[in-house]
Amino acid sequence: MKKTAIALALASISAGAVQAGTVTHDGADIVIKTRGGFEAKTTDGEYSFKVGGRIQADFNSYDGVINAVPGEDGSDFFFRRARLEIKGHAKDWGYTASYNMTSGGSIDQLHTTYTGWGNLANVTVGQQKENFGLDDTGSSNWITAIERALPANAFDTGNTLGVKLHGGNDLISYSAGVFKNGIDSNYDLDTAVTGRLVVRPLFSGGNVIHLGAGITDRSGAAADYNSRLGARGGEEGDGVSRVRARIANAYGDRRDYNLEAAANFGPVHVMAEYFDGEIDVDNTSYTVEADGYYIQAGWIITGESRGYKTDIGAFDGVKPANAGGAWEVFARFDALDVANSAPIAVTGEKADSLTLGVNWYMNSLVRLSVNYVNVSTDTKISGEDDGDAIVARLQVAF
Repeated sequence: MKKTAIALALASISAGAVQAGTVTHDGADIVIKTRGGFEAKTTDGEYSFKVGGRIQADFNSYDGVINAVPGEDGSDFFFRRARLEIKGHAKDWGYTASYNMTSGGSIDQLHTTYTGWGNLANVTVGQQKENFGLDDTGSSNWITAIERALPANAFDTGNTLGVKLHGGNDLISYSAGVFKNGIDSNYDLDTAVTGRLVVRPLFSGGNVIHLGAGITDRSGAAADYNSRLGARGGEEGDGVSRVRARIANAYGDRRDYNLEAAANFGPVHVMAEYFDGEIDVDNTSYTVEADGYYIQAGWIITGESRGYKTDIGAFDGVKPANAGGAWEVFARFDALDVANSAPIAVTGEKADSLTLGVNWYMNSLVRLSVNYVNVSTDTKISGEDDGDAIVARLQVAF
């Protein structure tokens, strides 16, 4: 009797579920994908909608000049990024919304793109990347090292509100835009004009030669060039030292230049960049200056190649070819030199670092990385002029 009652109950539930409702649509058939986030798109390619994101959990241990507390070691375990992302398009209009849930929460990107003029003439309006430099243009999901190089950090333009014309094909990638850089003391808009051009003499069968240059001209910029020393730590990253040249509470006109080169041949990839910039401080004869470079080489020992995105001119992720995942080793040397002409102290005018690392791409979504960082500075910061760090990250990008 009990078995019969259970069977009737299950049958009733099943019948109710079947009769609960149907899904209808008024256009082309819809394809739903759940690998790497949730995506729905029409078979004719006219519409799409995707929910994804990234979670990056970091553990850092550091000492010497890296630690902001003199004579002490430091360590931290924190979410470096935790972003929820929505992307899609409706015919010739694309959209992106990205919200970062760390540090109290903030909008990372929020923009729309018109694509009706073809791959070489897209227009994006809203909060977006300015695309200055190879290391910074690439997604944080797929840059080789956990933290970007010293000069890439110091010359970072960030995500800002503006209008950008951009595009790419197998030969070139470019972007040129005008962005909000702030509001001055007279409540006038300060702007940034940023452009980048990349050419690819070779782009075939996974082999790439990449050459590029960029410039950004910014009014109302803070008189400050600075970079962390290869690691983050403490509340919102404040527990580590910086190499820095600045004039506090001062602003001026800033112009930065960038040269970049990279190559990918099968499992081997190399990249290098040089940065140079100067800030002319308003109402003074003072300047703040910086220049720096890095060179990086990597080898995917399991034989895969790094991806490459021609629309933005930057490297993409590594897709494992077998169930054991893909393994990558790399080395990077970088240097940053900062100075100002004002008669005030500068924190560590010169710094250089060596980073050695290994990445394990477990599958197309999960990555485990461990980096060793050795840093030295020309002058002491918090009583130290060299230090080491172990930086580790577990990442899920979906």
